[in-house]
Amino acid sequence: MTLSGKRILVTRSVEQAGELSALVRRAGGIPVLLPTIRLTHPGDCGSLDREIGRLSSFDWILFASANAARFFCARAVRLGVGPWPGTLRVASVGPGTSKELAARGVPVHRTAEKHTGEGLFEALLPAGIRGKRFLLPRAEEGREILRDAIAREGGEAVSVVAYRNGLAEKDEAAAAEIVSRPPDVCTFASPSAFRNLFLLLGEGEARSMLSRTRIAVIGEVTARAVERRDFRVDIVPETYTLKGMVDAVQAFFAAHRSADPR
Repeated sequence: MTLSGKRILVTRSVEQAGELSALVRRAGGIPVLLPTIRLTHPGDCGSLDREIGRLSSFDWILFASANAARFFCARAVRLGVGPWPGTLRVASVGPGTSKELAARGVPVHRTAEKHTGEGLFEALLPAGIRGKRFLLPRAEEGREILRDAIAREGGEAVSVVAYRNGLAEKDEAAAAEIVSRPPDVCTFASPSAFRNLFLLLGEGEARSMLSRTRIAVIGEVTARAVERRDFRVDIVPETYTLKGMVDAVQAFFAAHRSADPR
């Protein structure tokens, strides 16, 4: 079953909205764009540049998001670093991140089965952690759960900011449209995409709109961010990719053929 004219809110950044929008159109849906996040390089790249220059001193580099992979690899290329040391192992949080790395010619040696920071940590355990050095590129606002878990196991984890995840500029026309006519499904690929919706629309308007739609998210961390604001997550894909999310939205409507927005 296709999405047959269903309106799907896309909250990804301007640079990243194209892939999800194309998948929605291919499934017969109508993408409604309201970017809630804006991705940029760190204000100061000094620490990032320093660790890129020390890649050979690390046993592993761990990517907990596709954005971390994209910004880190782009910075390494800009600095003229490559190929990466043959002794450096690369681990990814999930298929979307592995795809981003593969597109940039970076081999992935391990992909987490559970696509969270905790799952990435668990994927490392069989290879051993004690006495090894790990580089963790992350968002400026990123969690430090992975770093702390590695430290507890006797490893040395160096966390470095690879990008900033800020608030997008408000598209007034798009915001007015979704408030007056809520989409059939609102999609969120990160906790910040969800949180920033409230900053752009205002608490009252965001709550009113979300109470009259369905919510689809990628990942447990994003789902928890939604639930903390007392909303129900209707759709979580088994595969944490954009295609997986669109497939899950299609499956939801196939199973609820008369489902209308709340």
